[in-house]
Parts: sequence; structure tokens; C-alpha cells
Amino acid sequence: MIYTQISSKRQLSRTIRTMIAAVVLVPMIALQTSAQQNDSGSVSTLIHSAKFEVVSIHPDDPDGHQMRIGMTPDGRFVANGITIKRLVCMAYGIQDFQLVGGPAWISSERFAIQAKTEGQVEQELPKLSDDERLLVGKQMVQAMLADRLNLKMRPESKEMSTLGMVVAKNGANLHEAKPGDEYPNGLKEGDGKGHAGMMRFNGHQLTAQGVKLDNLATFLSEQLHQIVQNKSGLDGKYDFKLEWSQETDHPMGPGQTSGEAGNALADENSSPSIFTAIQEQLGLRLEPQKSAVAVYLVETIERPTEN
Repeated sequence: MIYTQISSKRQLSRTIRTMIAAVVLVPMIALQTSAQQNDSGSVSTLIHSAKFEVVSIHPDDPDGHQMRIGMTPDGRFVANGITIKRLVCMAYGIQDFQLVGGPAWISSERFAIQAKTEGQVEQELPKLSDDERLLVGKQMVQAMLADRLNLKMRPESKEMSTLGMVVAKNGANLHEAKPGDEYPNGLKEGDGKGHAGMMRFNGHQLTAQGVKLDNLATFLSEQLHQIVQNKSGLDGKYDFKLEWSQETDHPMGPGQTSGEAGNALADENSSPSIFTAIQEQLGLRLEPQKSAVAVYLVETIERPTEN
């Protein structure tokens, strides 16, 4: 099983897989539309019918500092030390500040979850691509939240200050990934195998292999606590490394957008701010903008009962 691990100790090395835990900034309606455009129709069918047949939810260690979450290609889902708010954000592809309302326990209490599919869904999932399984996986977690927690949300649109990731003046400085590359000298899973779609964050260095820039935008959104949208026009998969200074990791709040503020804080540091690093190392730039952003208002949610 492939897991994502997230620690509250930010210097801890962690591997981020672009699976169910990869928070892609796309609302549920967009996911369904994308699935319906699939030529085979397999994703369109699964997106409406796939669900976990067996689900177990229990309270987890309240003092735990790590979250572990993953899903196998055949649809077995395991999560430890996860808050319900974090799970909702992952399932709907949103940042935590886009989820509004709900009782305090959804942010403070941690849970251990095990779920699995059966029958046709279990047989069909391994036949899908990684991206297709990501869509179906999110839908199954959404269905689980609605069924076991009676989650009901109302989507709204709110104009926010965001950042657009665009190609810098001198052009992008990115190495396009080779299809089928197993990365003999790159990142590896626990089984020693390397492949596209892997990202590793170690302190203030991000290493990626075979990753779409949408995933980089998602990572930057989490680092900056502000939505970053990929507007580069580059739709390939890339290998890259990004390194920046610790002092400028969170230079701005959600309501501010000036990259110059972040740059100024890095003047006395040996490493550049994250804004400068993106431009100098990747040939990309973050520019301030206003965008309509989906916000989800929690109308009802119930604490899960043990089973």
C-alpha cells in the first residue's frame, strides 16, 4: 500500500503521492464533468456508483502528530490520525480555509479509518489510470462522509485574493519527464521502485518527478495558506527541485498577495524566498490576482459512531 504521511514537525521528511491525498483544486462538479468526458465511459460509471462496501471508523490517538493516509489500486482505503476536516478537504479538493462552519471537533479530534470496495468496483479500479483512480477515490470518500457522518455542505462562490502561477519573462526552466521512466537515481517507494507522480518535501526543499504543475500549485497553496492556480499553460509532467528559505515559508496571510513582501524577508538569508526561488529555479512566477473561489459551508455533520 502507498501512503502519504504528514507530520506537524515541519522538518520531518515526507513523501507526497498524487493519489487521494493530493489536494487538487477542483470542486466535485468539475470532477464529475471530467469523468463523463472519458471515452471509455468506465470512469463515468464508477464516479456515480463506486462506494466503500465496508467501513470502520474509530477514534485515534488525540496526541498523535502524524497523519497517514493511502489507497491501493483495488480500492482499499486506510487513514490514521486524520481529522474529519482534513479528510473533507482532501475528498473535495479544497484548502482548509475554504471549508467554513461545522462543530469544533471536526478540526480537533483524530480518527482511524479503514474501508474497502467489493465486487465490480474492486475489479474495475486497477484497470484505470492513476488520474482516473484519483477521481473515483475522491468520490468514494465523499460518499462515505455523506453516509457515515451525514455530511451536507452548501457550495458558495467568494472572491478572494489568489496567486496565479505563470511562466516568467525568460521562459520556464523545467525538465519534461520521460514516459515510462522508472527513475533509477530518483525518488523511491518503500518497495524500492521509482515512478512518475512522486513528490518529496524535506524541510524547505521540494523534489518532484513526473509531476504536473497543477500538483505544484496545490503544494504551494498549502505552504502559503493561499490559493495558487496553475495558469502557466504547461500541461506536461516535469522533474524539478525547488529550495527556499525557512524564514519566508509563510510570508503572507490569505488576504495578501504581494510577492515583494516575501522577497524582502529573505534579504539576509542564504536561501531565497519561495517567490524568488520559483522564478530563479523553475522559470515560473506568482502574480497577484482576484478570483472566484469555491467555499463550502458545513450545514450538517454528525460524529461517526464506532463499529
